[in-house]
Amino acid sequence: MIAYMNLLWYAIAALILLLVQLNLGYIAVENITPDLLVILTVFIAIREGQFTGLVAGFLIGLSFDLISSDIVGTNALSKMLAGFIAGYFFDEKRNIQDSVGNFRFLGIVVISALVHNIIYYFFYVQPTDLSFARFFLRSGIAAALYTAVIATLVMLVSARKQRW
Repeated sequence: MIAYMNLLWYAIAALILLLVQLNLGYIAVENITPDLLVILTVFIAIREGQFTGLVAGFLIGLSFDLISSDIVGTNALSKMLAGFIAGYFFDEKRNIQDSVGNFRFLGIVVISALVHNIIYYFFYVQPTDLSFARFFLRSGIAAALYTAVIATLVMLVSARKQRW
């Protein structure tokens, strides 16, 4: 069962990251931005478990859909599946530094971001004349790698806390 204090911290982090995610155009590289909300969803799934990650991904994605000008439900579905995938790597015997403070976390973020991008870009490209494969190779994989670069900062902070 998730503690109420953790739930409060996750909600505060989600609100802050929702606002930051809307203004990420400043660090965009070729119109590709990292998805901070996927990193938060993976963090929650690794720390709390698969079901909690699934619910957190859905709520975070739905919140982003409602405040952005996106099709309602696409982020909710894709982040929910990313949380579900990340939840497979939950191990209750590991503490937070062991779960997040190593390269395993980056691998989970990349896998979850790729799943997220496959689902999201499928709905994004479907009504257009773009080729899904070409668009995904250019945008989906690049966005997943960019997300992993930002997740490296989370990993390094957690690894540093382990030594304190």
